[in-house]
Amino acid sequence: MNTTHFYESYRLPMVQKLEAKGGNGGKEWDDGGDNEGISQIYIREGCEGIESIKFDYFDYVKNEQPKAGLIHVGDFDHSFTECFDLNHTCDEHILSVKCYFDEGAIQGLVIKTNIRTSAIMGYNIGATFKLEVKGKKIIFFF
Repeated sequence: MNTTHFYESYRLPMVQKLEAKGGNGGKEWDDGGDNEGISQIYIREGCEGIESIKFDYFDYVKNEQPKAGLIHVGDFDHSFTECFDLNHTCDEHILSVKCYFDEGAIQGLVIKTNIRTSAIMGYNIGATFKLEVKGKKIIFFF
């Protein structure tokens, strides 16, 4: 997971793709853009940083149950070490993601929502960069 893409929006259809951040390499992936928000984030930590990440999504308009995203990077073991739940019933949404990057891999993440900030998921090792656009929310990852 050393190249990160994400889409953000205040409300559809104002979707904006931001440039990739992180290092070169890794596998590209696309969770699709037919969602209006993220309901859960799961990560699996390893000795070299974050090995796997998974996002579950929901759609405010359709008011459906969250739908499971794909597991990205690393092995496909479902034993995640960290989970961050968003309360979409009170319109909690992601405003930014602070990423720790070292040794060619994402080491840790800190999620900031309109309501709270997560504890670090992973490790606080290396340089940091932030995925954010002021006044907008992150609705899916690409």
